[in-house]
Amino acid sequence: MTESKLDVSIATKSLAQSYRAKAYQLLEGHSGISMVAKSINIFLIILIITNVIAAIFESESNYHEQYLIEFAVFEFISLTIFCIEYFFRFWCCVEAKEYAHLSHSKARVKYVFSPIALIDLIAILPFIIAMFFSVDLRSLRLIRVLRLLKLTHYFKGFNIFISVIAKELKSITAAMMVMIFLIVIAASLMHAIEGKIQPETFGSILRSLWWSVVTMTTVGYGDVVPITPIGKVIATVIMLIGVGLVALPAGMLAARFGEELRERKDNLDSKIKVALSDGYIDQKEYQELARLADKLEIDQEDFQRSITQLKQESHHEKCPHCGK
Repeated sequence: MTESKLDVSIATKSLAQSYRAKAYQLLEGHSGISMVAKSINIFLIILIITNVIAAIFESESNYHEQYLIEFAVFEFISLTIFCIEYFFRFWCCVEAKEYAHLSHSKARVKYVFSPIALIDLIAILPFIIAMFFSVDLRSLRLIRVLRLLKLTHYFKGFNIFISVIAKELKSITAAMMVMIFLIVIAASLMHAIEGKIQPETFGSILRSLWWSVVTMTTVGYGDVVPITPIGKVIATVIMLIGVGLVALPAGMLAARFGEELRERKDNLDSKIKVALSDGYIDQKEYQELARLADKLEIDQEDFQRSITQLKQESHHEKCPHCGK
Protein backbone atom coordinates (compact mmCIF):
# COMPACT_ATOMS: atom_id res chain seq x y z
CA MET A 1 0.00 0.00 0.00
CA THR A 2 2.81 2.35 0.93
CA GLU A 3 4.72 1.56 -2.27
CA SER A 4 1.57 2.16 -4.29
CA LYS A 5 1.11 5.60 -2.69
CA LEU A 6 4.78 6.36 -3.31
CA ASP A 7 4.45 5.39 -6.97
CA VAL A 8 1.36 7.58 -7.32
CA SER A 9 3.20 10.47 -5.65
CA ILE A 10 6.20 10.10 -7.97
CA ALA A 11 3.94 9.84 -11.01
CA THR A 12 2.00 12.95 -9.95
CA LYS A 13 5.21 14.89 -9.37
CA SER A 14 6.59 13.79 -12.73
CA LEU A 15 3.36 14.81 -14.45
CA ALA A 16 3.44 18.23 -12.77
CA GLN A 17 7.04 18.72 -13.90
CA SER A 18 6.07 17.75 -17.42
CA TYR A 19 3.21 20.27 -17.47
CA ARG A 20 5.46 22.91 -15.95
CA ALA A 21 8.13 22.34 -18.59
CA LYS A 22 5.51 22.59 -21.35
CA ALA A 23 4.15 25.81 -19.83
CA TYR A 24 7.67 27.23 -19.71
CA GLN A 25 8.25 26.40 -23.38
CA LEU A 26 4.94 28.01 -24.33
CA LEU A 27 5.73 31.22 -22.48
CA GLU A 28 9.51 31.42 -22.68
CA GLY A 29 10.39 29.22 -25.66
CA HIS A 30 12.71 30.44 -28.39
CA SER A 31 13.15 29.62 -32.08
CA GLY A 32 11.87 26.07 -31.84
CA ILE A 33 8.52 26.86 -30.20
CA SER A 34 5.30 25.41 -31.59
CA MET A 35 2.51 27.20 -33.42
CA VAL A 36 0.50 27.17 -30.17
CA ALA A 37 3.27 29.09 -28.39
CA LYS A 38 3.58 31.55 -31.27
CA SER A 39 -0.19 32.06 -31.24
CA ILE A 40 -0.13 32.75 -27.47
CA ASN A 41 2.69 35.25 -27.92
CA ILE A 42 0.91 37.02 -30.78
CA PHE A 43 -2.31 37.17 -28.74
CA LEU A 44 -0.49 38.69 -25.74
CA ILE A 45 1.29 41.21 -27.97
CA ILE A 46 -2.03 42.31 -29.47
CA LEU A 47 -3.59 42.48 -25.99
CA ILE A 48 -0.76 44.70 -24.69
CA ILE A 49 -1.00 47.07 -27.66
CA THR A 50 -4.80 47.30 -27.49
CA ASN A 51 -4.55 48.00 -23.74
CA VAL A 52 -2.31 50.97 -24.40
CA ILE A 53 -4.56 52.19 -27.21
CA ALA A 54 -7.58 51.89 -24.88
CA ALA A 55 -5.77 53.87 -22.17
CA ILE A 56 -4.94 56.60 -24.69
CA PHE A 57 -8.52 56.92 -25.98
CA GLU A 58 -9.95 56.70 -22.47
CA SER A 59 -7.96 59.79 -21.52
CA GLU A 60 -10.32 61.73 -23.80
CA SER A 61 -13.34 62.58 -21.61
CA ASN A 62 -15.85 62.21 -24.48
CA TYR A 63 -14.71 58.67 -25.28
CA HIS A 64 -14.51 57.78 -21.60
CA GLU A 65 -18.12 58.83 -20.94
CA GLN A 66 -19.49 57.27 -24.11
CA TYR A 67 -17.77 53.88 -23.73
CA LEU A 68 -17.43 53.71 -19.95
CA ILE A 69 -18.80 50.16 -19.64
CA GLU A 70 -16.81 48.84 -22.60
CA PHE A 71 -13.56 50.26 -21.22
CA ALA A 72 -14.26 48.76 -17.78
CA VAL A 73 -15.08 45.31 -19.21
CA PHE A 74 -12.01 45.32 -21.43
CA GLU A 75 -9.79 46.34 -18.48
CA PHE A 76 -11.26 43.57 -16.32
CA ILE A 77 -10.68 40.94 -19.03
CA SER A 78 -7.13 42.20 -19.64
CA LEU A 79 -6.26 42.17 -15.95
CA THR A 80 -7.60 38.62 -15.62
CA ILE A 81 -5.44 37.43 -18.52
CA PHE A 82 -2.34 39.25 -17.25
CA CYS A 83 -2.85 37.78 -13.77
CA ILE A 84 -3.12 34.27 -15.20
CA GLU A 85 0.00 34.85 -17.29
CA TYR A 86 1.91 36.17 -14.26
CA PHE A 87 0.88 33.14 -12.19
CA PHE A 88 2.03 30.71 -14.89
CA ARG A 89 5.35 32.52 -15.36
CA PHE A 90 5.86 32.45 -11.58
CA TRP A 91 4.99 28.74 -11.48
CA CYS A 92 7.20 27.57 -14.34
CA CYS A 93 10.18 29.93 -13.87
CA VAL A 94 12.02 27.11 -12.04
CA GLU A 95 12.53 25.46 -15.43
CA ALA A 96 14.90 28.25 -16.51
CA LYS A 97 18.54 27.17 -16.80
CA GLU A 98 19.80 30.11 -14.74
CA TYR A 99 17.74 28.85 -11.78
CA ALA A 100 18.72 25.18 -12.13
CA HIS A 101 21.15 25.35 -9.19
CA LEU A 102 18.52 26.85 -6.86
CA SER A 103 15.65 25.29 -4.96
CA HIS A 104 12.17 26.02 -6.32
CA SER A 105 11.35 28.52 -3.58
CA LYS A 106 14.62 30.44 -3.99
CA ALA A 107 14.27 30.38 -7.77
CA ARG A 108 10.79 31.88 -7.57
CA VAL A 109 11.90 34.58 -5.10
CA LYS A 110 14.78 35.51 -7.39
CA TYR A 111 12.45 35.57 -10.38
CA VAL A 112 9.92 37.84 -8.62
CA PHE A 113 12.60 40.50 -8.15
CA SER A 114 14.04 40.19 -11.66
CA PRO A 115 13.45 43.16 -14.02
CA ILE A 116 11.22 41.18 -16.38
CA ALA A 117 9.01 39.94 -13.52
CA LEU A 118 8.71 43.47 -12.12
CA ILE A 119 7.49 44.59 -15.54
CA ASP A 120 4.86 41.83 -15.45
CA LEU A 121 3.88 43.01 -11.97
CA ILE A 122 3.26 46.51 -13.33
CA ALA A 123 0.69 45.04 -15.72
CA ILE A 124 -1.42 43.66 -12.85
CA LEU A 125 -0.71 46.48 -10.40
CA PRO A 126 -4.14 48.14 -10.93
CA PHE A 127 -5.80 44.88 -9.82
CA ILE A 128 -3.62 44.66 -6.69
CA ILE A 129 -4.22 48.32 -5.81
CA ALA A 130 -7.99 47.96 -6.35
CA MET A 131 -8.02 45.01 -3.90
CA PHE A 132 -6.82 47.17 -1.01
CA PHE A 133 -7.81 50.72 -1.97
CA SER A 134 -10.86 52.35 -3.49
CA VAL A 135 -9.41 54.26 -6.42
CA ASP A 136 -10.53 55.50 -9.80
CA LEU A 137 -8.81 53.34 -12.40
CA ARG A 138 -8.40 56.41 -14.58
CA SER A 139 -5.80 57.65 -12.10
CA LEU A 140 -3.82 54.47 -12.85
CA ARG A 141 -3.70 55.19 -16.58
CA LEU A 142 0.08 55.72 -16.50
CA ILE A 143 0.57 52.23 -15.05
CA ARG A 144 -1.60 50.80 -17.82
CA VAL A 145 0.45 52.58 -20.48
CA LEU A 146 3.60 51.08 -18.93
CA ARG A 147 2.29 47.69 -20.05
CA LEU A 148 4.18 48.49 -23.23
CA LEU A 149 7.28 47.35 -21.33
CA LYS A 150 5.86 43.81 -21.42
CA LEU A 151 6.74 43.72 -25.11
CA THR A 152 10.33 43.04 -24.01
CA HIS A 153 9.13 39.45 -23.48
CA TYR A 154 8.37 39.02 -27.16
CA PHE A 155 10.81 41.28 -29.00
CA LYS A 156 14.19 39.95 -27.96
CA GLY A 157 16.03 42.81 -29.70
CA PHE A 158 15.34 44.90 -26.61
CA ASN A 159 17.91 42.78 -24.80
CA ILE A 160 20.70 44.06 -27.06
CA PHE A 161 19.71 47.63 -26.29
CA ILE A 162 19.65 46.96 -22.53
CA SER A 163 23.00 45.15 -22.73
CA VAL A 164 24.61 48.06 -24.61
CA ILE A 165 23.22 50.62 -22.16
CA ALA A 166 24.50 48.57 -19.20
CA LYS A 167 28.01 48.28 -20.66
CA GLU A 168 28.23 51.97 -21.56
CA LEU A 169 26.48 53.24 -18.44
CA LYS A 170 29.62 54.74 -16.88
CA SER A 171 30.58 56.60 -20.06
CA ILE A 172 27.05 57.85 -20.68
CA THR A 173 26.71 58.93 -17.03
CA ALA A 174 29.99 60.88 -17.29
CA ALA A 175 28.80 62.64 -20.46
CA MET A 176 25.46 63.46 -18.85
CA MET A 177 27.17 64.85 -15.75
CA VAL A 178 29.33 67.13 -17.89
CA MET A 179 26.20 68.32 -19.69
CA ILE A 180 24.44 69.04 -16.39
CA PHE A 181 27.45 71.04 -15.17
CA LEU A 182 27.49 73.11 -18.35
CA ILE A 183 23.73 73.68 -18.18
CA VAL A 184 24.03 75.07 -14.66
CA ILE A 185 27.02 77.24 -15.63
CA ALA A 186 25.20 78.55 -18.72
CA ALA A 187 22.08 79.33 -16.65
CA SER A 188 24.22 81.19 -14.11
CA LEU A 189 25.95 83.26 -16.80
CA MET A 190 22.69 84.20 -18.48
CA HIS A 191 21.17 85.15 -15.13
CA ALA A 192 24.13 87.43 -14.44
CA ILE A 193 24.00 89.04 -17.89
CA GLU A 194 20.30 89.08 -18.79
CA GLY A 195 18.71 88.93 -15.33
CA LYS A 196 18.07 92.66 -14.92
CA ILE A 197 16.94 93.18 -18.52
CA GLN A 198 14.62 90.14 -18.69
CA PRO A 199 13.69 89.38 -15.07
CA GLU A 200 10.65 87.29 -16.06
CA THR A 201 12.81 84.74 -17.90
CA PHE A 202 16.35 85.21 -16.51
CA GLY A 203 15.51 86.73 -13.12
CA SER A 204 17.03 83.74 -11.30
CA ILE A 205 19.23 80.79 -12.08
CA LEU A 206 16.20 78.55 -11.65
CA ARG A 207 14.28 80.48 -14.33
CA SER A 208 17.31 80.48 -16.62
CA LEU A 209 17.59 76.69 -16.51
CA TRP A 210 14.80 76.23 -19.08
CA TRP A 211 16.61 78.36 -21.64
CA SER A 212 19.91 76.64 -20.80
CA VAL A 213 18.49 73.12 -21.31
CA VAL A 214 16.72 74.04 -24.56
CA THR A 215 19.86 75.73 -25.93
CA MET A 216 22.35 73.11 -24.78
CA THR A 217 20.31 70.30 -26.35
CA THR A 218 20.07 72.38 -29.58
CA VAL A 219 16.25 72.17 -29.53
CA GLY A 220 15.87 75.96 -29.72
CA TYR A 221 12.16 76.66 -29.20
CA GLY A 222 12.81 80.38 -29.45
CA ASP A 223 10.37 81.26 -26.65
CA VAL A 224 13.25 82.69 -24.58
CA VAL A 225 16.18 84.47 -26.25
CA PRO A 226 19.03 86.73 -25.08
CA ILE A 227 18.87 90.34 -26.29
CA THR A 228 22.24 91.72 -25.17
CA PRO A 229 25.36 91.32 -27.38
CA ILE A 230 27.28 89.48 -24.64
CA GLY A 231 24.27 87.23 -24.02
CA LYS A 232 24.10 86.36 -27.73
CA VAL A 233 27.82 85.55 -27.84
CA ILE A 234 27.50 83.23 -24.82
CA ALA A 235 24.41 81.61 -26.36
CA THR A 236 26.37 80.97 -29.58
CA VAL A 237 29.20 79.30 -27.65
CA ILE A 238 26.74 77.19 -25.66
CA MET A 239 24.98 76.06 -28.85
CA LEU A 240 28.28 75.06 -30.48
CA ILE A 241 29.31 73.11 -27.37
CA GLY A 242 25.86 71.52 -27.20
CA VAL A 243 26.08 70.20 -30.78
CA GLY A 244 29.13 68.10 -29.93
CA LEU A 245 28.13 67.22 -26.40
CA VAL A 246 24.65 65.94 -27.25
CA ALA A 247 26.07 63.83 -30.08
CA LEU A 248 28.64 62.23 -27.76
CA PRO A 249 26.34 59.68 -26.03
CA ALA A 250 24.81 58.79 -29.41
CA GLY A 251 28.27 58.11 -30.83
CA MET A 252 29.18 56.00 -27.80
CA LEU A 253 26.03 53.91 -28.16
CA ALA A 254 26.46 53.49 -31.92
CA ALA A 255 30.05 52.28 -31.50
CA ARG A 256 29.06 49.95 -28.67
CA PHE A 257 26.19 48.51 -30.72
CA GLY A 258 28.66 47.58 -33.46
CA GLU A 259 31.04 45.99 -30.95
CA GLU A 260 28.21 44.10 -29.26
CA LEU A 261 26.97 42.64 -32.55
CA ARG A 262 30.53 41.63 -33.55
CA GLU A 263 31.11 39.98 -30.17
CA ARG A 264 27.87 38.01 -30.44
CA LYS A 265 28.68 36.98 -34.00
CA ASP A 266 32.20 35.87 -33.00
CA ASN A 267 30.76 33.92 -30.05
CA LEU A 268 28.37 32.06 -32.34
CA ASP A 269 31.07 31.45 -34.97
CA SER A 270 33.39 29.94 -32.37
CA LYS A 271 30.65 27.51 -31.31
CA ILE A 272 29.96 26.59 -34.93
CA LYS A 273 33.67 25.90 -35.50
CA VAL A 274 33.70 23.57 -32.49
CA ALA A 275 30.65 21.74 -33.86
CA LEU A 276 32.35 21.47 -37.28
CA SER A 277 35.55 20.03 -35.79
CA ASP A 278 34.42 16.54 -36.80
CA GLY A 279 33.41 17.69 -40.29
CA TYR A 280 29.63 18.01 -39.87
CA ILE A 281 26.91 19.31 -37.56
CA ASP A 282 24.47 16.72 -36.24
CA GLN A 283 20.86 17.43 -35.28
CA LYS A 284 21.59 17.91 -31.57
CA GLU A 285 24.46 20.31 -32.27
CA TYR A 286 22.30 22.23 -34.73
CA GLN A 287 19.50 22.66 -32.18
CA GLU A 288 21.96 23.91 -29.54
CA LEU A 289 23.47 26.36 -32.03
CA ALA A 290 19.99 27.56 -33.03
CA ARG A 291 19.11 28.18 -29.38
CA LEU A 292 22.38 30.08 -28.91
CA ALA A 293 21.70 32.19 -32.02
CA ASP A 294 18.25 33.01 -30.69
CA LYS A 295 19.66 33.92 -27.28
CA LEU A 296 22.28 36.18 -28.90
CA GLU A 297 19.55 37.89 -30.98
CA ILE A 298 21.08 36.70 -34.28
CA ASP A 299 18.42 36.11 -36.92
CA GLN A 300 18.08 32.82 -38.79
CA GLU A 301 19.43 34.15 -42.09
CA ASP A 302 22.70 35.29 -40.49
CA PHE A 303 22.85 32.01 -38.55
CA GLN A 304 22.50 29.91 -41.70
CA ARG A 305 24.96 32.16 -43.55
CA SER A 306 27.56 31.67 -40.81
CA ILE A 307 27.18 27.88 -40.95
CA THR A 308 27.52 27.84 -44.75
CA GLN A 309 30.55 30.14 -44.72
CA LEU A 310 32.35 28.25 -41.96
CA LYS A 311 31.62 24.91 -43.65
CA GLN A 312 33.27 26.19 -46.83
CA GLU A 313 36.25 27.49 -44.87
CA SER A 314 36.63 24.18 -43.01
CA HIS A 315 36.63 22.27 -46.31
CA HIS A 316 39.51 24.41 -47.58
CA GLU A 317 41.63 24.03 -44.46
CA LYS A 318 44.75 21.90 -44.82
CA CYS A 319 45.44 18.91 -42.63
CA PRO A 320 48.37 19.67 -40.26
CA HIS A 321 49.67 16.10 -40.74
CA CYS A 322 49.45 15.43 -44.47
CA GLY A 323 49.08 18.98 -45.79
CA LYS A 324 46.06 18.08 -47.94
